[in-house]
Amino acid sequence: MPFFKIETNRQADDTTTVDLLKNASVFVSQMLGKPEQFVMVSIETDKRMIFGGDGEPAAFVQLKSIGLPVDRCAEFSGKICQFLNDELGIQPDRVFIDFKDVARNLFGWNGKTF
Repeated sequence: MPFFKIETNRQADDTTTVDLLKNASVFVSQMLGKPEQFVMVSIETDKRMIFGGDGEPAAFVQLKSIGLPVDRCAEFSGKICQFLNDELGIQPDRVFIDFKDVARNLFGWNGKTF
């Protein structure tokens, strides 16, 4: 049940956003080794956002997953920053990432919890 959310001040048209959603879904599935059918991705572009006092391209990312291997978060950080740089041209030093390992009993789906 990985949930991957990107908030960015970058502008993107509908086609670019749809492509980015699809690419991010595959990216998260492969990075975590989880079936894509359970990956949810949300992207919010054109956000009013500054980082370090300026409005250059920046992003705030959340990655939540049941069983997130917290000992690999530094590795995931590098991969996520590279993904954002490749897809949106956002430099790694302009990205904050919030990682969360979610307990199965605290995450619902399909009328029950995992």
